[in-house]
Amino acid sequence: MISFILNDSDYTTSLPPGASTLDLLRGEALLTGTREGCREGDCGACTVLLGIPVDTGTEYMALNSCILPVAELQGRHLVTIEGITPEQGLSAVQEAFVDEGASQCGFCTPGMVMSITGYLLSTQSPDLEAAIDSLGGNICRCTGYVSVRSAAGEIVGRTGPSPAVDPASARHLEFLVEKNVIPGYFLGIRDRLRSMRGPGTGDGHGTGIPVAGGTDLFAAGGPGLRDSTMEFLLNDSSLGGIETADGWVRLGAAVTVSRLISSGVFRGMGDLQGSLRLVSSTQVRNRATIGGNIVNASPIGDLAIILLALRAYIETGRGPGGSRRLALRDLYLGYKELDLRKGEIISAVSFPAHEPSRGYSFEKVSMRRHLDIASVNSAAAILVSEGTIREADISAGGVAPVPLYLSDTSAMLAGMPVTADTVQSAAESAMGEASPIDDVRGSARYKRVLLGRLVKSHFLKLFPGILDPAALL
Repeated sequence: MISFILNDSDYTTSLPPGASTLDLLRGEALLTGTREGCREGDCGACTVLLGIPVDTGTEYMALNSCILPVAELQGRHLVTIEGITPEQGLSAVQEAFVDEGASQCGFCTPGMVMSITGYLLSTQSPDLEAAIDSLGGNICRCTGYVSVRSAAGEIVGRTGPSPAVDPASARHLEFLVEKNVIPGYFLGIRDRLRSMRGPGTGDGHGTGIPVAGGTDLFAAGGPGLRDSTMEFLLNDSSLGGIETADGWVRLGAAVTVSRLISSGVFRGMGDLQGSLRLVSSTQVRNRATIGGNIVNASPIGDLAIILLALRAYIETGRGPGGSRRLALRDLYLGYKELDLRKGEIISAVSFPAHEPSRGYSFEKVSMRRHLDIASVNSAAAILVSEGTIREADISAGGVAPVPLYLSDTSAMLAGMPVTADTVQSAAESAMGEASPIDDVRGSARYKRVLLGRLVKSHFLKLFPGILDPAALL
């Protein structure tokens, strides 16, 4: 049995741990304001909020209920659109949507309202750009985005900055209650959750399919996982640390993309920090993990491509021979084939800390800028001294069966001057190392040429006063 608080009521379900929260809401709890759309975490129509007890209070985040297993609800607060609507009238966010005409057919509206409410719960200083970013995982079937943006601006203006020092604190919740963003019952949730047992790392057996965020696993095989025995790694505190020591950054494999962003470990490393916003959507980033992105072995995984250029290493655990440490570039043996032994999991990822003399760059081309996987993506880390490239590390996705470290191109650049001829040679070398295929994201020829352009883009971004764009056309 799984027990949690659903809106303002204690709730217990006998559904198996792998059942989707969306099915629980619509089929068992009969809360149909949460809409069923894609069932892949892509459209945002089923967005809910999940409140998790932390030391300072209750931390809320927006999640896609279609790829959220019910096991993750144990001892937590699940909030649906019904749970933020006052008994009389509308919440402040709902009022803003009405005032700005931001609801057309209405199918996507509950998910959008939940996304912005989740954003306001997670920040003390709301601003329009971040509010709009919080809607990156919500698709409007009627293309009413202009009015939705207006509604986001309206609610940010109405709410204003919170006097609280922590968004998880009771003072922040009190502020949002005063602003009519959330109902008053939120103020008693923390005490009610204390009496409930929180989630463990497993479903009661401690063994089974290892699952972290499951954002890809449940999107691809949701119904088939319903009755499976699973071990939920996202709740294992030993896999969630972030440390910087002795010139290295070490990230637990269960660190989510959202936590990676808030940690700021990429801050100062070129555009890497900002590029993390291109990794899926807020709802997915709140659960997707570093280890999951790596072990998924997608040829176009954004984090894997960035980490390859950072000379990252992985640490493993639970293997028959104990823990191991190996270079990330050596992990990928073939399409979806990893150098992991039976029972072994990735426990951490580490890479050299930021070096001021090294330039960093990430490029991604996709059909949609947000909430989409790349046609081709690429990362670069280049160390230059006195006009000469001392070290170069370039990686690329979408051009090979695996996330590809461009070893020949990287080695060729060492000792070369930063000139147009060098960059042209690097682009040609990268295209030669690539082995793309034709698919829905582009032809093999297109991807190969695009990779060459992305390599040039890295250099133009990192050396704007040295290289002439016209010379690289």
